[in-house]
Amino acid sequence: MITYRQPMALDIPTLVVLDKEYFPYSPWSPAQFKEEFAGIPSTRFFELAISDNQIVGYAGVIAPGPDAVADILTITVIDGFRRQGIAKRLIADIEGYCQSKGSSAIMLEVATDNTGAIALYEKLGYSQISKRSNYYGSKKDAFVMQKEFI
Repeated sequence: MITYRQPMALDIPTLVVLDKEYFPYSPWSPAQFKEEFAGIPSTRFFELAISDNQIVGYAGVIAPGPDAVADILTITVIDGFRRQGIAKRLIADIEGYCQSKGSSAIMLEVATDNTGAIALYEKLGYSQISKRSNYYGSKKDAFVMQKEFI
């Protein structure tokens, strides 16, 4: 069974290891996680997906304030736990937070070759608005996707 909770400082070492594995081109340091967690709940929201006391997914967003565009900072579901609705749930919770903060829209970057994630985002109402060349390193482009809140 998957449960969801907010992160705590004790989770940072595990998150750093996961970030190095899933984002080797630009993993977050412990200091970056601490800095982002310091913004909870005023402008940041983070959530962890847990299975058997292990982190199997995580996501974070910054929602700067009313009428601003929120930005999904990170979202990851580890191998073996994908296609179980975890990312969908994390995104729904992030969107709920952003709407409670009055965000006008929400955006994210996704690797252009990450077809599974792109399909999920499109299914959830996100549209491609631009492309960032070399966003994830040399010849690793990203689509910028956005969803408007009504």
